[in-house]
Amino acid sequence: MKTIYALKKNTLKLNQLALKSTENVVIKTINTVEDLQDYTVKKLKTTFIFTDKQLDDVFNNLEKGKGMIWKNINKTLDYFSKN
Repeated sequence: MKTIYALKKNTLKLNQLALKSTENVVIKTINTVEDLQDYTVKKLKTTFIFTDKQLDDVFNNLEKGKGMIWKNINKTLDYFSKN
């Protein structure tokens, strides 16, 4: 009977230790994932801001090019319409 009681006591201690260790691992894992999510959000925001600026530059250059093309087309049409 004494052996069963000692075995039960040791089993309970081991169970508590296993639960505590598992809890610590799970908490650390959750914290790490949260940190990675924050990092990902920051990187995505900076990437979207950079992409937005690049697209603005592209569209501004396209608008300038369109303006130059129309200006040259109008000059050419004016030239041929006079002749």
